[in-house]
Amino acid sequence: MEPFKAADRYIVLRDICIPREFTKKIQRINDMILMPLIALFMFFTSGDVMMMASSALSAYRAWSEWIEFSELEFTMQRMRLRMAQVRGPFISTNNPKYMPYVWADAVVRKV
Repeated sequence: MEPFKAADRYIVLRDICIPREFTKKIQRINDMILMPLIALFMFFTSGDVMMMASSALSAYRAWSEWIEFSELEFTMQRMRLRMAQVRGPFISTNNPKYMPYVWADAVVRKV
């Protein structure tokens, strides 16, 4: 993946996977842990099919975002190491939220 696209996706997923608000954190825990258990329970007890499908889809989406975020964290770590290797950063930002763009710039910049 192109470094700037990876940085952009990382910022989006970081806001989703590591939310600042307490209610969003609880909702994330619910989607990742409780929803799969509810779907599994409904599967074995012949519960409502639509509720089971909704729970399973919600859990699948939450886990797929978490896995993609984890992979992008390693990509960002490689970008930080590359930035240190080329004696960067060459640009700066006042907002730490946008540091992945600084790392991406160090990766694509020809030294």
